[in-house]
Amino acid sequence: MTSRERILLTLKHEEPDRVPIDLGGMRSSGIHAITYNKLKRYLNCEDKSVKIYDLGQQLAVVDNEIRERVSSDVVELKRLDGGFGTRIDSWKGFDMFPDGGEYYVPADFNPKVLADGSFTIEIEGKVVALMPKGGYYFDSRYAPLANVSDRKEIDIILSDRITDEELGFLEAQAREIKKNTDCAILGSFGGNFIEMGHTLFGYQEFMERLILDKPFIEYFLSKLEEKYLEDLERYLDRVGKYIDIIVLGDDYGTQEDLQISIKMFRQLFKPHMKALCDFIKKKSDVYIFLHSCGAVSKLIPDFIDAGIQILNPVQTSAKGMSPKFLKREFGKDIVFWGGGCDTQRILPFGTLEEVEDDVKKRIDIFAPEGGFVFAAIHNIQKEVHPAKVLRLFDTARNYGKYRG
Repeated sequence: MTSRERILLTLKHEEPDRVPIDLGGMRSSGIHAITYNKLKRYLNCEDKSVKIYDLGQQLAVVDNEIRERVSSDVVELKRLDGGFGTRIDSWKGFDMFPDGGEYYVPADFNPKVLADGSFTIEIEGKVVALMPKGGYYFDSRYAPLANVSDRKEIDIILSDRITDEELGFLEAQAREIKKNTDCAILGSFGGNFIEMGHTLFGYQEFMERLILDKPFIEYFLSKLEEKYLEDLERYLDRVGKYIDIIVLGDDYGTQEDLQISIKMFRQLFKPHMKALCDFIKKKSDVYIFLHSCGAVSKLIPDFIDAGIQILNPVQTSAKGMSPKFLKREFGKDIVFWGGGCDTQRILPFGTLEEVEDDVKKRIDIFAPEGGFVFAAIHNIQKEVHPAKVLRLFDTARNYGKYRG
């Protein structure tokens, strides 16, 4: 059975030969560059280079050697943007971390190094991102719609569209993946609404304006939908025939509850999510994947109703997200992609045996009748020892075999 066949069977809620596995199939099932560097050296890979394709999260490109070693069944169709205005179509060496790693970054990544050792990224003279000395991520430092009251400013900010150049980059990449692997292809699109609000207005201001300036935010969300639909049409025209799954993302949960009420989600966000899903289903036969962190179990029925078919990262450590509850209540109607190990406690701080036991326990719950793709809960962070990364995926491969 090929990797693609394995994925497609489980998406139909049928049991393949084993539970499918994902490492690096999208930007929330990846691995931090530091950990990836350690993993390559632990395995004594001939090629020890590490390409950082997501500057904000410092995610490594998972190359074929590692993908095959961990038995990952998926490959990401990556957008051209590497974060903060950079592009991932050209690379250069860069001493990103003081661990002797052979790191590569987008060729147009040119941060400033401050006197205290921090990195900053500037665009048109504005500091847009900061990595403090000793830090491991870039944090956004600029919200272009903060304190804006003129709707024309929204029109200007959201006037950009996916370019012909990027579409060519995507199509060439998709053809290459299809030619050289038998993996399922995840097309990372985006389609964020609440997260884009946080990014462009700033978190606090956007959350306040959802209540205090609702008409302005409704206009923003409608223009955002308009942009996404135009981009989706061109995106699917070029790569829809190559991809198996399209990835949307919007974090509606926190560790304890939703970020907004169910009523507000249904009034302000669900109609836009549904519009994207309806368009995708009319335009193609790809599966629709939603990345939404946190305690989102209260919204899962609405996600399903809107057209979402796959949920990630399945943050089982959040309130109301126990594996047994999720599988019992929603397992026939949505695919769980993630939830494979407790990445907040057990994976970084547990023993090898605890990692193995946690993986087995979760496979026992999520795997029956298909509808489960094994992945860590969000990205594997820098504290995780390479031996635990290997135990995580080796257990999933060996224990996750169906017995039909």
